[in-house]
Amino acid sequence: MFNFSKFLRIIGLKKQPQIASMEALEAFIDENAAFVSQVSLYTYVKARAGTSFPKMFENENFLISLSISRWHIYTASVSDLALFSAAQFQGSGFADLTECQAITTYLGTRILSKVEQNDVDQSVFDQAATRLKKRAKTADFLNPDEGKKYFTNSSDAFMQWAPVVDEFKAQDEEIMRNSMHLRWIGIRQELKERLKHDKTFADWIMITNTAKFSAKR
Repeated sequence: MFNFSKFLRIIGLKKQPQIASMEALEAFIDENAAFVSQVSLYTYVKARAGTSFPKMFENENFLISLSISRWHIYTASVSDLALFSAAQFQGSGFADLTECQAITTYLGTRILSKVEQNDVDQSVFDQAATRLKKRAKTADFLNPDEGKKYFTNSSDAFMQWAPVVDEFKAQDEEIMRNSMHLRWIGIRQELKERLKHDKTFADWIMITNTAKFSAKR
């Protein structure tokens, strides 16, 4: 479903609230991962299908493939944006490498565990969370301004899962990857403008301290 609220914010008709908590950051990642994955996928498939695009929606097998593709691209998009979000705290001096790894895993795991859908098996999201945890352990959180380097997984997933014949995707690879990278640029800038590093990181400390206290009880 098209995110109308997101569209209004893009064209400047809806004020963008500050991101001042981990919950708000989760919502930002979830919303924008869904937006990028859906718009990128549907725009490309529509362009490739041309005038036959409406008829394709009468094909049940195509609709199933489209739904499966969307969720795989979404999980990769969550991974990329969670990583980039965590890097913002190192860039602002609030978090070290270990904290960034923990924040990435926390954000991604919570988002992926709460998805409600009936298109793919839950293992798709569980496996994506496991891959993200491994990725966080070896990620470079330095130089968060170099945003493009954090967004490789979503582009790869787009290439792998788009329900178009491989021959076409090989011809369109540069276009497909560039289209996704361009959509991430605005989202990266939006996060930088809205994220309140001090308040959100303070919330993270409270969450981790509460978890430690609960574990000791």
